[in-house]
Amino acid sequence: MVHYPRPSVPARVFARLDPPGPHGSAAEVRTLVGAARRFLRHPRPPVLLGCVGALAVLRVVRGPWRIRDTGVAVAAVAAQPFVEWSVHRILLHARPGGRLGSIGYQLAGYGHEQHHRDPTNLDTMFLRPREVISGTVAVAAPALLGPPWAATGALCLGMGALVYDWTHFLIHTRVPPRTAYYRRLWRGHRLHHYRNERYWLG
Repeated sequence: MVHYPRPSVPARVFARLDPPGPHGSAAEVRTLVGAARRFLRHPRPPVLLGCVGALAVLRVVRGPWRIRDTGVAVAAVAAQPFVEWSVHRILLHARPGGRLGSIGYQLAGYGHEQHHRDPTNLDTMFLRPREVISGTVAVAAPALLGPPWAATGALCLGMGALVYDWTHFLIHTRVPPRTAYYRRLWRGHRLHHYRNERYWLG
């Protein structure tokens, strides 16, 4: 009989937080209310919501909001499109070739490749708990030990990830776009999937 090593405690926790599914298809969703319900019922988004909530509590604990915090928040909003494009281009579309490419492919490229093969599959749609929790721990240390505005920056990063996950999911549902801004996002991401994945990376 072959004895396999028992998974580590973190591996068992992540396996419990991220059950393999199947979790259905975004194409089954036709209303905004239905989208919100499906988003909250999937095991991955609640982990992200919990982490963002923890960062919000940490920001409150660090003291009152000041002018510098407003500057950090404005800078985060201004940087979001560039950060998203860079992560999408460099990490999510990483290919296994060379040391950095292989690391990026193992971290996120493979999972994103599966998403491109079946864009509405909810099993490959959302940010994984392993990355969400690791990222939260990484930004929580400077948020707790650094100046209060560092906690504002950490919260902005979490909020950016949450907005991205929700918007990305919504684009793949059948909920029709109702505003010009969202229609532009919706069209661009669908062109990315169904016309040319090298473009429309925002």
